This record gives sequence, C-alpha cells and structure tokens, in this order.
Amino acid sequence: MENKLGPERNVLLSLKGVHKEFNGFVAVNRIDLDVYEGEFLCFLGPSGCGKTTTLRMIAGLETPTDGEIYLKGQRITHMPPQQRNIGFVFQNYALFWHMTVYDNLAFGLRIRRLSPKEIDRRIREVAERFELTDVLRKKATYLDLSSMQRVALARAILIEPYLLLLDEPLNNIRPGLRELMRADLKRMQRDLGCTMIYVTHDQEEAMTLGDRILVMNEGRVEQIGSPLEIYQQPVNLFVAGFIGRPPMNLIPVQYEVTAEQAWVVWKGYRWSVNSVKEQVEKSKPERGLVLGIRPEHVRLSPEGLGIPALVEVVQPLGRKDILVLKIEDTLLQAVVYGGAKVREGAIIWVEVPLRDAHLFSADTGRAVAHGIG
Repeated sequence: MENKLGPERNVLLSLKGVHKEFNGFVAVNRIDLDVYEGEFLCFLGPSGCGKTTTLRMIAGLETPTDGEIYLKGQRITHMPPQQRNIGFVFQNYALFWHMTVYDNLAFGLRIRRLSPKEIDRRIREVAERFELTDVLRKKATYLDLSSMQRVALARAILIEPYLLLLDEPLNNIRPGLRELMRADLKRMQRDLGCTMIYVTHDQEEAMTLGDRILVMNEGRVEQIGSPLEIYQQPVNLFVAGFIGRPPMNLIPVQYEVTAEQAWVVWKGYRWSVNSVKEQVEKSKPERGLVLGIRPEHVRLSPEGLGIPALVEVVQPLGRKDILVLKIEDTLLQAVVYGGAKVREGAIIWVEVPLRDAHLFSADTGRAVAHGIG
C-alpha cells in the first residue's frame, strides 16, 4: 500500500488478510492495512461494520480466524495483549473509580515493576502535559468528563506504547464539550507524535481528526485515504452516500450516445459526458448510471433557467439553509448560503454543475468518473 504520509514515515503496524468470524458470521473480511509511525488513522463506518472487532484484534483482545498482524515487523497475531506494548482507551474510559488519579496513572507502571521514584517522575511529567497536576489526589469518580478523558489517555501513554487505540472515547459526551475535547485530542497527538487508531461512527469526527480515514462496511474496507480524498473521490455508492452532511444526492440516469455524443439523461434533461465517455463505456453500464452531486454543489439558477423544483422544506442553520426540493417524484437536497430567502412552497430553478458531479455504475456501485464537466 502506498505511503501517502511522506517518505520519512515507516510502517508501524501491518494487517495481512485479517479475517474474523463468529459462529459463521463474518465480522471482518480479509483486511489488508499498513499504519505508519506518527499517523492518526480513523476507522469509520456504521455500527456493526467491524471497526471495533478489528481494533480488538490489534490489541490482542480477539484472535483472528485467519490472517496475520505485525507490529514493528514482529508477528503478534497470537501474542497476549500485555506483551504487545499497545495502549487502549475504551468508550467508558475504564478508570478505577475508587482510586485517585495518581494511582490510576501509576497502575500500569507498578505492574511493570518500575521503581517508585521512576513512577513518580513519569506521573509528574505526564500530569503537567495533560493538565492533571491539580487533580492527582482526587478520586476518579469525582472528575469531570474532560479530566476523565485526559486521565485515560495519560494512563495509556505512560506505558510508552508503540500504538494507542481509542474506541469511541467521546461518544457519550455532549455537543460543544465534545468539539473542545476533539481539538484537545488532536493537539495532544500532534505534540506527542504518537501513533493512534481511532474508532468512530461519526464522520465529522473522522474528517477533523484523521490523517487518513478507513471506511468500513459489513466487515470490508470500502476505501482508505485522506479526508479530502474520501470526500472528493468516493470509490463507490456506499462511501458517496455515507460521507457528507447532508449526504450526496444520488440520481439514477440513463446513458445514451447519439451522433458520437455521449449523454446522461434524467426526466428529459440531458448532460453531456463526452469528457468521460471512455471511462463510462469501459464500465459497461447495462443498468445505467448514478449521477452524484453534493447538496452544496447544487446551484440556484435565474428564474426560467435550469430545472424547476418545488421547495418542500427549508431547514435554517444560521449561515446556511438546507433545502429539500421535489423534482417530479424525486427529492433532492441543496445547501444555500448567505440568506437566499427561499420560502417553502416556492418554485425555484436549480442546476447541476458537471465539474462537481460524479458518475457511478448502477451495476457494481463503483465510481466511474469524478468531475465530469
């Protein structure tokens, strides 16, 4: 797999054909993955897609049915968790609630039989970095959520792991605080230079945190790439529909060629796709194509131009509005900015700029072309 994070990055973790079944149910399906030193990688996908199971196999809490896992070039597939030098932060933080913050931080170091002097030195250093000095003697059960997260992270980092795994650690935190903690986590990861794999079902979280995102569905890797790559060049209909809020509009269209001119056709409207004719015909679209356009790329047109649409719903969000539009029997979403003053029940005209559009095969769901204008 190509290293897109720079030539200086070395592979830290490798999954080779990793597969997991539970009583015949395939939870993780033949994953190949390289994770690079210093990378912040997000596993993103709907609930039950295999993200956490993959994380648990990396940690050693689950054993693969098939395939191999390597850490720093060493095969660790069947190695016990305590021998892998991997940190794990759970969704509920898994702190020892009856212990002080100091004792929570010291726990893993005492198991490793470090001297009390060395333990104290490390705790003082990490407490200062994570802004925990003032709560070291406080019991964990009395901490606020932000402090709980920092204690869980600090405890995992204190053992100096090769890799830190985080399983939806912000999932139960209220909006507002969650955004602040997300920014704090990204800053910590950058400052420490540690390698993190972060599991989430929240695409906004993955887009803002990850150097790369691995999108999973039904145990398979659908796509892996930078947030911009995932957003601008989705490899299939699943990724196109899963990434983006509101999601991408997906319109079934027919492909036609007349007088050597290539078109996609929908409800009497035609768009020229000559620029991607070769890619389209190579995909052999027997059942037609799907035209994808993100709501923010749908443009308002002057009256009488473009496609007429009935405004069914206006969702005001301050600096922008989300419109639900009805074109005959099809609903589309559009995002308009700057107080466009569109009213529910009105007829407006919209256009679909091909430079921002995507084509997918209706047969396979795979992307055929991006930016077809």
